[in-house]
Amino acid sequence: MIHVFIVNTAVCETAYAQKLRKALSEFQNLSYYVFSTRKPGHEKELVELLCRFFDNEELRFYCCGGSGTMRNMLEGIKDLSKAEVTMIPFGTSDFLKVFTDDYSHFRNLRAIIYGEVVYVDYIKSNLGIALNEISFGANTDSLKIGENIKNAGFGLKRTPYLISTIYASFLAPNRLFDISTDGYSTAGEKCTFSVFGNGAVMGGRFHIGLNDVVDDGYATFATVMAKTPFRRMGVLRASATEDRAYIKDCGFIGLSKRIKARRSNGASFFVDMDGEIFPTVELEAEIVRQGLKFVIPKRGV
Repeated sequence: MIHVFIVNTAVCETAYAQKLRKALSEFQNLSYYVFSTRKPGHEKELVELLCRFFDNEELRFYCCGGSGTMRNMLEGIKDLSKAEVTMIPFGTSDFLKVFTDDYSHFRNLRAIIYGEVVYVDYIKSNLGIALNEISFGANTDSLKIGENIKNAGFGLKRTPYLISTIYASFLAPNRLFDISTDGYSTAGEKCTFSVFGNGAVMGGRFHIGLNDVVDDGYATFATVMAKTPFRRMGVLRASATEDRAYIKDCGFIGLSKRIKARRSNGASFFVDMDGEIFPTVELEAEIVRQGLKFVIPKRGV
């Protein structure tokens, strides 16, 4: 097996790739490569190239980064049922919350290289692959505004997302959506935001749904209709404290295998896929049950 480490230089510590190569050199008979990204979305290009080059080899890809890095990496794998994947987390790595609250286990190089393969669900959509969640509404307004502020060149990193979250909570409009899932359907409903979640957490600390089982073929679907800023702030508080009764009182929470969504007026909207934002006029997504080989750390090695 060939072990391939994709290092997102935008989120990993300085010189992490160099430290990683030094640590890997101490393993005997380990075939490995370490690649660093050079631009946004470079993970996909690297993985596509490596899958073609090592077409007949067993590959394991290590995402050295956060949720968006993993999503981009998965996009480069033509057949997700063949390659193994895992994470050495930096930044938000929400999917790992279903396994542990202590990320140090996934940063233990020996534990992850000799780890256990488990089969997990992932989300397939008309916009690509997501591992943890797909969402749309006020939260994508927040991400888009934060991204614009960050790219404006003022040297701000964390502040834009604080500003944009405040904006989304108080000023982002409720929009009319037509949404259908296995157990929920609405047309022309004013929606604050909706999430189709494979994992248990989004945004680093927000617990929206009921389901944190990642191999059962179901996603959590939650849609929130919080018409006032007071209710929106209440939903944020409830999400952080896992007060699901409050969230359900503001909308709907259930389990689903698939979702379709569009703006009622046919206009475009933004969709968040594991922290990466995409424009569309329609969203179609479904869970692929146990379609991904995911490596979890082996304890005590």
